[in-house]
Amino acid sequence: MALVLEFGSAPRIPTASDDTSRGYLLPWITCAGFLLGWMALSFRRGWLLPLFLPVAYLGILFAFIKITRVWRDVMNPLSLVIIIGFVRFFVPGLLLLSGAEPPDEIENFFLLMQLSNNDWLWGHALALIGILAVIFGWVLIQPREIITRSLRLHLLGSTKYASIAAMLVGFMALSAFFLMNASIGAILSGSFRGTTVQVGTGKYFFLAYLLIVGSVFLCCCLLSTGYKWISLMPSGIAMLLYWPLGGRGRAVISVLCGMILLWYVNREQKGWSKLTVRAIQLVKALVIGIFIILVFYIGSHYRGDPDERALSSGLSMIGLWSYLKGSVYSDLGQLHSLAGAIEIGPAVLGGQTFTGSLSWPLSEFLPIQGRSAGVYIVEVLVGLQDDHKWGVNATLIGDAYLNFGLWSIPIIMASYGALLKIIYLRFRQGVLHIAIYVLALVYGMQILWGSIEVWPQALTVLCFAFAVHMLGNTVFNLREKSSRSRIAPIGGLQ
Repeated sequence: MALVLEFGSAPRIPTASDDTSRGYLLPWITCAGFLLGWMALSFRRGWLLPLFLPVAYLGILFAFIKITRVWRDVMNPLSLVIIIGFVRFFVPGLLLLSGAEPPDEIENFFLLMQLSNNDWLWGHALALIGILAVIFGWVLIQPREIITRSLRLHLLGSTKYASIAAMLVGFMALSAFFLMNASIGAILSGSFRGTTVQVGTGKYFFLAYLLIVGSVFLCCCLLSTGYKWISLMPSGIAMLLYWPLGGRGRAVISVLCGMILLWYVNREQKGWSKLTVRAIQLVKALVIGIFIILVFYIGSHYRGDPDERALSSGLSMIGLWSYLKGSVYSDLGQLHSLAGAIEIGPAVLGGQTFTGSLSWPLSEFLPIQGRSAGVYIVEVLVGLQDDHKWGVNATLIGDAYLNFGLWSIPIIMASYGALLKIIYLRFRQGVLHIAIYVLALVYGMQILWGSIEVWPQALTVLCFAFAVHMLGNTVFNLREKSSRSRIAPIGGLQ
């Protein structure tokens, strides 16, 4: 017997505004939580935190339930922001508040970063303020009338050939990038991330994003013809080909896009009926969660130090459990980035991270200064100043705080939430094609959990997506057009 959890009894296609349905409780509770957190963090009033934390979590939980119910879509951008915030910030924050201690190796790294208990506490508050600002920005965008139409899933048959061509070009570019920067041994050993990238090879790296774009469009082509789980094969191939780079987030993007495409195809087929929680759905969610954890675990083992990997017991359940205990704080979890930002202080970068990223590709030709917030956190707190630089994921919240200060959080994060709402509305109104939307969604989420420095990659991918779609409708469609032109005169004579 299925366990049914009804999120609402609205019509088949949702038409209610997500701020006026059942009053204005969502914007009011969001504003109340944000203002409490703002005052607490601005003036460092610790006595406000016991009041702020429950209100903030209540507002975020209420937003998740309400938005999911109104749109009948657990994969909507705001729900994904809340899920990411829960994994990246809230879980480690709540564990530390409860007195849990991270493993020794993680604790040593945090000690090396010189993070105090107050840094963790205020970093937790900063994360909540940032997510509340995203919710408020989402609620601000309220069109007079929400008209949803059938999703744009259909693609011309010629787009399939454009997608395959894009994958081939992307694969060749990725191969060229590998061969120009490292040996086969470095790729097999997982040490490619430590390789110094040769000047002039960056163009192959960006051209290789055609592999991701082509795989997503090919997946969409297969879904539009009725193939479901087989449609994930192109995404899986793209993930495996990207694996030697060592970046797990980049490798798994194509698979995440394929899964979201599959979700929306199922929702469209079910007529956007009420969301229910059934046993099979819980099993699917569990399998997806395990898959993501395994990707991060295997990727961490693959790109780790070869000497340490040789001494370890290899991939095992014990190793997986050990990884989970530590990754909650420093790999899946990312609260230490915000705690580090609190330790350094606000507005120390003067906007260089944003100007350097958002001005791309002009920054490649003009003397526009850029500065990585994640690298800056490591340089200041850990003290690494050698040629081989590395950094943490500063996250969009940390970028805003380090570049402009606390006052920028409501502006930047609310603008981010509003932009997500606009894109989502265009998608649900049938204006934006599902393949392009999914790519924009995933890279938008990567900007949140990673950094604004992902912007050049996101812009490149979206340009490639529009190009593949256009080529599928024009250049690769010439044969079909010529066939129609030959048939037309015969039809006229009849």
